[in-house]
Amino acid sequence: MKKLSIAFVFILSFVLIGCGQKPMTDADLAKQHGLSMEEFQEQKEAAARMNMSVEDHLKSGMHHE
Repeated sequence: MKKLSIAFVFILSFVLIGCGQKPMTDADLAKQHGLSMEEFQEQKEAAARMNMSVEDHLKSGMHHE
C-alpha cells in the first residue's frame, strides 16, 4: 500500500508541474522559430490548409525561408 501511495504522489506531482506552465502564444512561437508575426501567420494558414499543426509544419521544413 505504501508503494501505491508513493506512486500516486509522483504522478500527481508531474501532473501539477505540467499544469503550471503557461501555453505558448503565437508571438512566442514566432520568436522561437525566428519568424515575424506576419510570416508566422502565413505558415499557420499553410499548415491549416494541409491539416497540420503549425508546430509540425515548421518542424517538417515545409516552410520556405
